[in-house]
Amino acid sequence: MTRGERVTQAQLAERAQSRPSRLAAMLGARTPAELAAHVAESSTQAPTEPARLRRLYAGELGLTAADLDYRELYPGLDRGIYACSHSMGVPSVAGPAAVEEHLAQLSRHGIGVWDEGAWVELMDLYRAAVAELVGGDLVHGDVTWFPNASEALCAVLEGVPGGTLVYGAGHFTTGHYVHHQWAQNTGGKLVQVPLNADGSLPTERMIEALTPDVTVLSISHALFESGWVQDLPALAAALRERCPDALLLLDAYQTCGTVPIDAAALGDNVAVVAAGHKQLRSGTGAGFLYLPRRWLSQLTPKRTGWWNHRAPFNFEKGPVVRAEDGTRFRSGTPTVLAQAMLLGELASFATSAGGSIAGAVVRARRVTSGLVGTLMDACAREGLGIRGDWPVERRGAFVCIAVNDGPRLNEALAHRGIRVDFRPADGDCGWLRVSGNAAAFAYEMEAVVTAIAGERGGHPR
Repeated sequence: MTRGERVTQAQLAERAQSRPSRLAAMLGARTPAELAAHVAESSTQAPTEPARLRRLYAGELGLTAADLDYRELYPGLDRGIYACSHSMGVPSVAGPAAVEEHLAQLSRHGIGVWDEGAWVELMDLYRAAVAELVGGDLVHGDVTWFPNASEALCAVLEGVPGGTLVYGAGHFTTGHYVHHQWAQNTGGKLVQVPLNADGSLPTERMIEALTPDVTVLSISHALFESGWVQDLPALAAALRERCPDALLLLDAYQTCGTVPIDAAALGDNVAVVAAGHKQLRSGTGAGFLYLPRRWLSQLTPKRTGWWNHRAPFNFEKGPVVRAEDGTRFRSGTPTVLAQAMLLGELASFATSAGGSIAGAVVRARRVTSGLVGTLMDACAREGLGIRGDWPVERRGAFVCIAVNDGPRLNEALAHRGIRVDFRPADGDCGWLRVSGNAAAFAYEMEAVVTAIAGERGGHPR
């Protein structure tokens, strides 16, 4: 098979068996032990002292052997307490190993990485893994890679010629910028749905904004300044009923990997944009778009480049003849190493659920919801106010703690090896966002809240 061809899922599986790469083997691992066996020795580390102590006191901490095995794939988490909900996550041993493998292929083969190496296979592995991550498949939809989520949002909206775009006021700044640029470029109308004072956005209010002229409903799955999780199935159903030709553009940047998304069940009106940041631990430029196939012929972005041609390696001149699959949304040369990094991280992630990426998301939701509950209880005990009085089920993987001197607190915690992040509301007043992750434990969340309470009171403890 040549570098200009696209491969099917069956062909991909056959090639992986006949010429397996280490990354493909990692993606097939069902347990942390199996994964570790595929990671280069140079990438492995001796157990940390916190890991040794956890095993010693596992019974008292309520931790299982599976919990401990999974956590030890992430030795960087033991350099303090990592409770951030920002764009970077601490990687596992597998992400850097995957990058190392494919960088070595470039050194070994040069341009031959496309024919003799595994770079073509890698991009198809990426498509399949991301489709599973968001609950879709490569029959009814396709996956396109981008360097970040902002590029993916732009690429989709470039293909929408006008109409009305509805979005929530709590969208991350990228959403606001992209929406306003779309309106400026197309003459389209923007309808911004306001938030409640506590940072929530009632589903009914979003649905009321859906009128027959709506062409796009653009939502952030979880709101970055509050953690409020929107009712995606209800919004998708309302869109189908009220404006069936419209697109629901889901920005899952805040939730991907911690809140399950069932793209197949949501229907062919829903496109998913996210990136390998935050809980996916791959902040190296691995963005993506999952798009139902009905939209591949309806949306034509304005950007182009050699890689969205139907046969890029044929080097045809003249007007572009776009590929018919998701590649039509791309422009230039693929960010292959970023894709390798995310695939390595998904391999680690999947071992928490017997090798299933979808199962790992379900587990991560259960684990992080438990950690959010721990944070809420600890804040109540310490007299710390949190944003919103809604239950765990309406929250993403983080809690926003109200503070008056956020930058100072954030810096003081960092000096103690505790990583959280601050989001301002008015100057130094705002919220410390404290996040759980799928490899974290309740005692770590307790320690973070205790430290915040102590630092806020001016007496570190």
